[in-house]
Amino acid sequence: MSLDDLIHSAFDFFNVLRYVISNLGSLFSYLFTPLTGLFNFAKGFFDGIASTPPATAVSWIFPSNIMAVFNAIPYFSVIEYACGAGISVLVLIFIFRRLVEF
Repeated sequence: MSLDDLIHSAFDFFNVLRYVISNLGSLFSYLFTPLTGLFNFAKGFFDGIASTPPATAVSWIFPSNIMAVFNAIPYFSVIEYACGAGISVLVLIFIFRRLVEF
Protein backbone atom coordinates (compact mmCIF):
# COMPACT_ATOMS: atom_id res chain seq x y z
CA MET A 1 0.00 0.00 0.00
CA SER A 2 1.51 3.26 -1.08
CA LEU A 3 1.41 6.57 0.71
CA ASP A 4 -1.11 7.93 -1.81
CA ASP A 5 -3.50 5.06 -1.03
CA LEU A 6 -3.09 5.68 2.69
CA ILE A 7 -3.76 9.41 2.29
CA HIS A 8 -6.79 8.66 0.11
CA SER A 9 -8.20 6.21 2.70
CA ALA A 10 -7.59 8.70 5.52
CA PHE A 11 -9.31 11.42 3.52
CA ASP A 12 -12.32 9.14 2.95
CA PHE A 13 -12.46 8.25 6.65
CA PHE A 14 -12.34 11.90 7.76
CA ASN A 15 -14.85 12.89 5.09
CA VAL A 16 -17.35 10.30 6.38
CA LEU A 17 -16.61 11.36 9.97
CA ARG A 18 -17.24 15.03 9.05
CA TYR A 19 -20.55 14.06 7.39
CA VAL A 20 -21.69 12.04 10.43
CA ILE A 21 -20.75 14.77 12.91
CA SER A 22 -22.44 17.50 10.86
CA ASN A 23 -25.66 15.45 10.60
CA LEU A 24 -25.60 14.02 14.13
CA GLY A 25 -28.65 16.04 15.24
CA SER A 26 -30.85 14.81 12.41
CA LEU A 27 -29.49 11.28 12.90
CA PHE A 28 -30.61 11.29 16.54
CA SER A 29 -33.98 12.75 15.60
CA TYR A 30 -34.49 9.94 13.07
CA LEU A 31 -33.44 7.32 15.59
CA PHE A 32 -35.69 8.62 18.38
CA THR A 33 -38.77 9.43 16.27
CA PRO A 34 -40.49 6.10 17.08
CA LEU A 35 -39.84 6.59 20.80
CA THR A 36 -41.13 10.16 20.65
CA GLY A 37 -44.33 8.95 18.98
CA LEU A 38 -44.72 6.20 21.56
CA PHE A 39 -44.26 8.59 24.49
CA ASN A 40 -46.65 11.13 22.94
CA PHE A 41 -49.26 8.39 22.54
CA ALA A 42 -48.78 7.18 26.13
CA LYS A 43 -49.00 10.74 27.47
CA GLY A 44 -52.21 11.40 25.53
CA PHE A 45 -53.62 8.05 26.60
CA PHE A 46 -53.03 8.65 30.30
CA ASP A 47 -54.23 12.26 30.04
CA GLY A 48 -57.41 10.96 28.44
CA ILE A 49 -57.89 8.40 31.21
CA ALA A 50 -57.37 10.99 33.94
CA SER A 51 -59.83 13.53 32.53
CA THR A 52 -63.57 13.14 32.93
CA PRO A 53 -65.49 12.46 29.74
CA PRO A 54 -67.69 15.24 28.42
CA ALA A 55 -71.42 14.96 28.98
CA THR A 56 -73.13 13.68 25.88
CA ALA A 57 -76.31 15.27 24.65
CA VAL A 58 -77.35 12.19 22.68
CA SER A 59 -80.03 10.04 24.26
CA TRP A 60 -80.85 6.67 22.78
CA ILE A 61 -84.55 6.48 23.49
CA PHE A 62 -86.54 4.43 21.04
CA PRO A 63 -90.29 4.82 20.55
CA SER A 64 -92.54 2.32 22.26
CA ASN A 65 -93.64 0.66 18.99
CA ILE A 66 -90.01 -0.19 18.11
CA MET A 67 -89.33 -1.46 21.63
CA ALA A 68 -92.45 -3.61 21.38
CA VAL A 69 -90.93 -5.39 18.37
CA PHE A 70 -87.71 -6.17 20.25
CA ASN A 71 -89.55 -7.13 23.43
CA ALA A 72 -91.65 -9.59 21.40
CA ILE A 73 -88.53 -11.58 20.50
CA PRO A 74 -88.09 -14.34 23.10
CA TYR A 75 -84.77 -14.27 24.96
CA PHE A 76 -83.69 -11.10 23.12
CA SER A 77 -81.38 -10.03 25.94
CA VAL A 78 -79.62 -13.42 25.81
CA ILE A 79 -79.23 -13.12 22.04
CA GLU A 80 -77.89 -9.59 22.48
CA TYR A 81 -75.28 -10.69 25.02
CA ALA A 82 -74.30 -13.69 22.87
CA CYS A 83 -73.78 -11.47 19.81
CA GLY A 84 -71.72 -9.02 21.86
CA ALA A 85 -69.60 -11.82 23.31
CA GLY A 86 -69.14 -13.37 19.86
CA ILE A 87 -67.98 -10.09 18.34
CA SER A 88 -65.62 -9.55 21.28
CA VAL A 89 -64.11 -13.02 20.81
CA LEU A 90 -63.66 -12.39 17.08
CA VAL A 91 -61.90 -9.09 17.78
CA LEU A 92 -59.58 -10.79 20.28
CA ILE A 93 -58.78 -13.55 17.77
CA PHE A 94 -58.02 -10.90 15.14
CA ILE A 95 -55.70 -9.05 17.54
CA PHE A 96 -53.86 -12.22 18.59
CA ARG A 97 -53.43 -13.33 14.98
CA ARG A 98 -51.91 -9.95 14.15
CA LEU A 99 -49.56 -10.24 17.13
CA VAL A 100 -48.46 -13.71 16.05
CA GLU A 101 -47.53 -12.36 12.58
CA PHE A 102 -44.91 -10.05 14.10
